[in-house]
Amino acid sequence: MSVRPVSISDRNLLASLGAVVSRFGVEGASLARLSQASGLKKASLYHRFPGGKDEIVDAIVDDTEARFAKAMSSAYVEGDPAARAEALAAGIGEYYAQGADSCLIIALSVSGDEIREGAARCVTGWSSALENVALDAGLTPDQARITAIDAVAAIEGALVISATTGDTGPFERALASLPRRLTTVPESA
Repeated sequence: MSVRPVSISDRNLLASLGAVVSRFGVEGASLARLSQASGLKKASLYHRFPGGKDEIVDAIVDDTEARFAKAMSSAYVEGDPAARAEALAAGIGEYYAQGADSCLIIALSVSGDEIREGAARCVTGWSSALENVALDAGLTPDQARITAIDAVAAIEGALVISATTGDTGPFERALASLPRRLTTVPESA
């Protein structure tokens, strides 16, 4: 009687591998941990990723960028900026499982230069999407840029708090305030 090998979709595989990197960082994401999280034997991981851990991390970075772009896509459609900001908040919430998932971008940002560049592309794309909505809501370019960066910082900070305390409340509040933050034109001095 032969044992059927474990089958896992690319999407689920990258999600489970990314969760290991989020929790342990690139250095702490050993092949043993990656294998255990995915349910695949090390040989099966090497079959899917012949370049080993480096190829796995590259695939995680590429997947993260693609998923982030999808979460930010509502920023670039026509329509009411407030509705687009709500859609952005929903996409970010879904991406981070309503604050239950650790931030992979943080884990990637403390890795080698090439990996950090992938994390930087995600953050840049994220802040650009938020800035686009803020501009459409009537903020000046400087106001929109600062508002977007501050919003990303608030959400990332909330993710750190959620990850360390297990309380997703800060993340939920940061997301709830995002539409107002992006669409409120500051009063002139």
